[in-house]
Amino acid sequence: MTQQLIELLHRMQHNPNYLSPSAYDTAWLAWLYPQARVWLMAAQHPDGSWGAELEYYHDRVISTLAAINAIAATSGNVHELKQIEKGIRYLERAIPQLSQDVFETIGFELILPRLVKTGQALGLKLDRIETLIEPQLPLYHQKLALIPKAMIYSPHLAVAHSLEFLSFEELDRAAIPRLRTANGSIHNSPAATAFVEIAGGGSLDGWAYLDDLIERYGGYAPSFAPFELFEIIWTLHHLSLTVDLPTLEPVIHPLLDTLSQAWTERGVGFSTTFVADPDDSSVALRIFNKLGIYKDPAVLEVYEVGDHFECMPFERNLSLDAHIHIIHALKTAPDFPRRDEMLLKALNILGRDLTTEYIVDKWHASPYYSTSHAIIGLTGLSDRIIPKQIAWLLKTQRADGSWTFYPNLPGAAVEETAYALLALMAVREKKGDISLSAIERGIRYLETHYTTAEALPSLWIHKCLYNPYHIVESVVLSALDKYKSMVKPTRRPRLITDLTHLSLQKLRAEPLAQKAIIRPSSTSGI
Repeated sequence: MTQQLIELLHRMQHNPNYLSPSAYDTAWLAWLYPQARVWLMAAQHPDGSWGAELEYYHDRVISTLAAINAIAATSGNVHELKQIEKGIRYLERAIPQLSQDVFETIGFELILPRLVKTGQALGLKLDRIETLIEPQLPLYHQKLALIPKAMIYSPHLAVAHSLEFLSFEELDRAAIPRLRTANGSIHNSPAATAFVEIAGGGSLDGWAYLDDLIERYGGYAPSFAPFELFEIIWTLHHLSLTVDLPTLEPVIHPLLDTLSQAWTERGVGFSTTFVADPDDSSVALRIFNKLGIYKDPAVLEVYEVGDHFECMPFERNLSLDAHIHIIHALKTAPDFPRRDEMLLKALNILGRDLTTEYIVDKWHASPYYSTSHAIIGLTGLSDRIIPKQIAWLLKTQRADGSWTFYPNLPGAAVEETAYALLALMAVREKKGDISLSAIERGIRYLETHYTTAEALPSLWIHKCLYNPYHIVESVVLSALDKYKSMVKPTRRPRLITDLTHLSLQKLRAEPLAQKAIIRPSSTSGI
């Protein structure tokens, strides 16, 4: 199994930034590229929507709105206009269901009203849609109130990653050059970059970035790109749950070099061309600590805000996942002077907010992700916080051995089961009070149903749902590998049952050697 982990790391280096299609971002590129438009026209679901495999309403609503806007902006074809009508009918059914999702997608409260207004400006009949989104408008105004207007174009904040929330007329074209990253994008966002080009505020660098996306991904755009650090960090994180990372040398050296060179006084973000955050930084810090590479944990202090840690400036909702991963990182930094103080701050947030059996957060659609990460991070440190979550894992295992929050979505249970198994095996490893039979049934499910990460649905949350293929593969392979290590048989001494061939004279002539007795020195400190 370790060979499979090594092969995964090789594939990451030869095929980085490997991400599923985003109908939302591709819709923005469809205003500009025939290839993207062809992909978009073929991607409509039978129910009239666009978006990921899971009917996650936030994802489907903004993807469908972006798609019908793109079609309206580029076509007068009668058949395609019928596709628009079908999309509008879907939106009328879906928008009232938004509250059923576990969490909103990133930037949704800003993007939704703008997409509706853009569609109306294109001549689409969205009056009913406009009425249906009225309950969402307080969130729009709340978010805008948090962001000083002067900060919208700051290259040091993540706001511009969703710059398409502005109208074409509102865009300050003079401010765009300072937002553009070294790769030509607007904050690594295909949608925001395409929006700027459509609005006429672009550049040759922006076009080059979009050209590269179309060529790299064969006509579609991912939700964000590049994300080279994110891919390294989270893959190594999952592998570290089952193997000692030094055993993966030398294949991990180029990945570690990339990560180390990207480290700043604020840690790292998902890319060298994006702002740093405490979630990616804390997981990277833990990886460095596991490898004996020193990075100052004080980097996490810049994210302290009052009684908690801030994932992104001007966020409406704090991230429990970020607090979980900060705890996991600080566990590996025993000599850091503020370790206990910062641990207590993060633990207090979890103790305050973990009032339900499972945990949801804004980065993943499945509660099994956040719940399992919390169990792994807190086991052996603050066990009193997580007994309900462990009990929830045990009681929600299905008859076939799997776990899933989405039983009607083919394939979802594979990734979710891998998270649950990693958590339960971590508890069993440290405390020994988890039944092996529950783990074995989960492993059998994985072995039977896992083929490739590309075959699995998108469950990770950004502006829309996405599947980071290499990372998801690392989750599944790590669960399988950890089980094999856990049940690896120990070699028993060979028993001699037939002594007739041995010479008693020889045995008497070869007395057993005296065992040396080692006594501790009085200065040994024992």
